[in-house]
Amino acid sequence: MGLKLLFICTGNTCRSPMAEALAKEIFGDSAEVGSAGMQACDGEGASAYAIEVLNEQNIDLSRHRSRRISAELMADVDWIITMTQTQQEALRRLFPQYDHKVRYLGDWGDKKRDVLDPWSGSGEVYRQTANEIRELLNTLKSHLI
Repeated sequence: MGLKLLFICTGNTCRSPMAEALAKEIFGDSAEVGSAGMQACDGEGASAYAIEVLNEQNIDLSRHRSRRISAELMADVDWIITMTQTQQEALRRLFPQYDHKVRYLGDWGDKKRDVLDPWSGSGEVYRQTANEIRELLNTLKSHLI
Protein backbone atom coordinates (compact mmCIF):
# COMPACT_ATOMS: atom_id res chain seq x y z
CA MET A 1 0.00 0.00 0.00
CA GLY A 2 1.38 3.33 -1.01
CA LEU A 3 -1.41 5.87 -0.64
CA LYS A 4 -2.66 6.83 2.85
CA LEU A 5 -6.00 8.63 3.25
CA LEU A 6 -7.62 10.07 6.38
CA PHE A 7 -11.29 11.08 6.24
CA ILE A 8 -12.54 13.78 8.65
CA CYS A 9 -15.98 14.86 9.82
CA THR A 10 -17.24 16.38 13.06
CA GLY A 11 -17.76 13.50 15.50
CA ASN A 12 -16.32 10.53 13.57
CA THR A 13 -19.56 8.57 13.99
CA CYS A 14 -21.40 9.19 10.68
CA ARG A 15 -19.77 10.59 7.53
CA SER A 16 -16.07 9.88 8.01
CA PRO A 17 -16.59 6.27 9.20
CA MET A 18 -18.85 5.67 6.19
CA ALA A 19 -16.23 7.27 3.94
CA GLU A 20 -13.50 5.13 5.50
CA ALA A 21 -15.43 1.89 5.04
CA LEU A 22 -16.57 2.72 1.51
CA ALA A 23 -13.06 3.83 0.53
CA LYS A 24 -11.63 0.52 1.75
CA GLU A 25 -14.00 -1.22 -0.64
CA ILE A 26 -13.41 1.18 -3.55
CA PHE A 27 -9.63 1.55 -3.24
CA GLY A 28 -8.91 -2.01 -2.11
CA ASP A 29 -5.21 -2.67 -1.62
CA SER A 30 -4.18 0.55 -3.38
CA ALA A 31 -4.72 2.69 -0.26
CA GLU A 32 -4.57 2.58 3.51
CA VAL A 33 -7.63 4.34 4.89
CA GLY A 34 -8.61 5.79 8.27
CA SER A 35 -10.94 8.39 9.78
CA ALA A 36 -11.17 10.85 12.66
CA GLY A 37 -13.34 13.72 13.87
CA MET A 38 -12.79 17.40 14.54
CA GLN A 39 -14.75 17.19 17.83
CA ALA A 40 -14.79 13.43 18.34
CA CYS A 41 -14.95 11.76 21.72
CA ASP A 42 -12.55 8.83 21.57
CA GLY A 43 -14.10 5.38 21.57
CA GLU A 44 -17.69 6.01 20.43
CA GLY A 45 -19.28 3.60 17.98
CA ALA A 46 -20.69 4.57 14.59
CA SER A 47 -24.27 5.82 14.57
CA ALA A 48 -26.98 3.16 14.30
CA TYR A 49 -28.14 4.37 10.89
CA ALA A 50 -24.57 4.46 9.52
CA ILE A 51 -24.15 0.84 10.60
CA GLU A 52 -27.54 -0.14 9.14
CA VAL A 53 -27.02 1.59 5.80
CA LEU A 54 -23.59 0.07 5.26
CA ASN A 55 -24.87 -3.35 6.34
CA GLU A 56 -27.27 -3.06 3.40
CA GLN A 57 -24.13 -2.85 1.23
CA ASN A 58 -22.48 -5.82 3.02
CA ILE A 59 -20.02 -3.55 4.83
CA ASP A 60 -19.60 -4.03 8.59
CA LEU A 61 -19.16 -0.78 10.48
CA SER A 62 -19.99 -2.24 13.91
CA ARG A 63 -16.37 -2.29 15.12
CA HIS A 64 -15.68 1.37 14.33
CA ARG A 65 -14.53 3.52 17.25
CA SER A 66 -14.25 7.28 17.00
CA ARG A 67 -11.06 9.25 17.52
CA ARG A 68 -10.15 12.93 17.50
CA ILE A 69 -7.94 14.41 14.80
CA SER A 70 -4.37 15.08 15.88
CA ALA A 71 -1.12 16.28 14.37
CA GLU A 72 0.23 12.73 14.74
CA LEU A 73 -2.57 11.28 12.61
CA MET A 74 -2.13 14.00 10.00
CA ALA A 75 1.64 13.55 9.79
CA ASP A 76 1.31 9.91 8.77
CA VAL A 77 -0.98 10.30 5.72
CA ASP A 78 -0.82 11.60 2.17
CA TRP A 79 -4.27 13.22 2.13
CA ILE A 80 -6.59 14.51 4.86
CA ILE A 81 -10.03 14.62 3.30
CA THR A 82 -12.76 16.54 5.11
CA MET A 83 -16.48 16.34 4.45
CA THR A 84 -16.96 20.12 4.17
CA GLN A 85 -15.08 23.16 3.01
CA THR A 86 -15.49 24.68 6.49
CA GLN A 87 -13.74 21.68 8.05
CA GLN A 88 -10.97 22.00 5.47
CA GLU A 89 -10.45 25.65 6.37
CA ALA A 90 -10.50 24.89 10.11
CA LEU A 91 -7.89 22.13 9.79
CA ARG A 92 -5.68 24.39 7.69
CA ARG A 93 -5.83 27.03 10.44
CA LEU A 94 -5.28 24.55 13.28
CA PHE A 95 -2.50 22.60 11.55
CA PRO A 96 -0.87 24.94 9.02
CA GLN A 97 2.08 22.58 8.63
CA TYR A 98 -0.30 20.13 6.86
CA ASP A 99 -2.13 22.70 4.74
CA HIS A 100 -0.91 21.05 1.51
CA LYS A 101 -2.49 17.70 2.49
CA VAL A 102 -5.99 18.96 3.39
CA ARG A 103 -8.79 19.02 0.83
CA TYR A 104 -12.54 18.48 1.14
CA LEU A 105 -14.08 15.46 -0.56
CA GLY A 106 -16.42 17.42 -2.81
CA ASP A 107 -13.53 19.51 -4.17
CA TRP A 108 -12.09 16.64 -6.24
CA GLY A 109 -14.87 16.66 -8.82
CA ASP A 110 -16.65 19.29 -10.87
CA LYS A 111 -19.59 19.85 -8.51
CA LYS A 112 -17.69 21.40 -5.55
CA ARG A 113 -20.12 20.40 -2.80
CA ASP A 114 -20.05 19.62 0.90
CA VAL A 115 -21.23 16.29 2.29
CA LEU A 116 -23.89 17.42 4.75
CA ASP A 117 -24.11 15.85 8.20
CA PRO A 118 -26.89 13.24 8.42
CA TRP A 119 -26.81 13.31 12.25
CA SER A 120 -30.36 13.04 13.66
CA GLY A 121 -31.72 12.36 10.19
CA SER A 122 -33.69 9.32 9.06
CA GLY A 123 -32.30 6.12 7.64
CA GLU A 124 -33.10 7.48 4.19
CA VAL A 125 -30.97 10.59 4.88
CA TYR A 126 -28.07 8.32 5.84
CA ARG A 127 -28.65 6.22 2.72
CA GLN A 128 -28.47 9.35 0.54
CA THR A 129 -25.32 10.46 2.37
CA ALA A 130 -23.66 7.07 1.84
CA ASN A 131 -24.56 7.16 -1.87
CA GLU A 132 -23.16 10.68 -2.18
CA ILE A 133 -19.94 9.66 -0.42
CA ARG A 134 -19.59 6.62 -2.71
CA GLU A 135 -19.99 8.81 -5.79
CA LEU A 136 -17.43 11.33 -4.52
CA LEU A 137 -14.99 8.55 -3.58
CA ASN A 138 -15.14 7.20 -7.12
CA THR A 139 -14.25 10.67 -8.36
CA LEU A 140 -11.45 10.87 -5.79
CA LYS A 141 -10.06 7.52 -6.93
CA SER A 142 -10.02 8.68 -10.55
CA HIS A 143 -7.84 11.64 -9.49
CA LEU A 144 -5.45 9.75 -7.24
CA ILE A 145 -4.90 6.38 -8.92
